[in-house]
Amino acid sequence: MNKFTRFVAAAALALSGTSAMSATVANGSFEDIGSLTLNSSGWSFFTSIPGWTGSPNGEIQSAPTISAVNAQDGRYYAELDTNKNSTIYQDVMLDAGKYLLSFWYSPRVPASGNPSASTNDMTFAVGSLLSGSVNGAPNAAFPHKVWTEVTSLFTVGTAGTYRLSFSGAGAQDESNGCGDCGALIDNISISAVPLPASALFLLAGIGGLGALRARRRAVA
Repeated sequence: MNKFTRFVAAAALALSGTSAMSATVANGSFEDIGSLTLNSSGWSFFTSIPGWTGSPNGEIQSAPTISAVNAQDGRYYAELDTNKNSTIYQDVMLDAGKYLLSFWYSPRVPASGNPSASTNDMTFAVGSLLSGSVNGAPNAAFPHKVWTEVTSLFTVGTAGTYRLSFSGAGAQDESNGCGDCGALIDNISISAVPLPASALFLLAGIGGLGALRARRRAVA
C-alpha cells in the first residue's frame, strides 16, 4: 500500500467515523408504565418502569392530572420531584460520532405564586460527554403551561454505553403553594447528526482520486 492509498483510506475512515447511528432511547415518552398502577389522582412514584430507573424514585403523571398540562407526546410524562428532587436514568449504546439530545420540558409551578421560586430547575447529562440545565423557569424561554423543546449536541469519541440522566435541582419552596412540584419532561430522543454535504463531497472526491490513480497505474 503506497502513501496515497494509505492517505485515502485514513481520510475515508476519519470522515465516515463522524457519522453515527441513531441511538434508541427506551420508552422515551413514558407511554409504557409496565405494572405501575396510578393512584386515583392519575400519578404514581416508581423505582423502575420499562427503560427507566428512578433514584430514589421517579414520578409518572398522566394527562390531564395537572391542570392545563397534558403530555407532550401520548398520555404520560415524568416529573423530577417526588417529595424531594429525584433522578431518572437509563444506559444507552452509542457509536462514535455526533448526536443531538432532544427532550420537551415544562415548568409545573407558576411564577405568580412566587416569582423568585426555582422549584422547576433541572439538570441533564449523557455520561461525562454532556451536561446541561434548565434554570429559572417559568420565564420567556420556558413559559408555564407550555412544552418547550430542549436540544443539545454532543460528540462520542469512543463507542460504548453511556448513562442518560435527568435530575430535579429545584428548591423545596412551599411559599409558591407547591414545594414538592418540579420539572416536567417528555418525548426524549437521541438522534445521530449526519455528515454535512461538504464532507460527503470530500469523501466522494477522495474516492474518485483513488480510482483515477488506480486506473492510470493499470494503463501504464
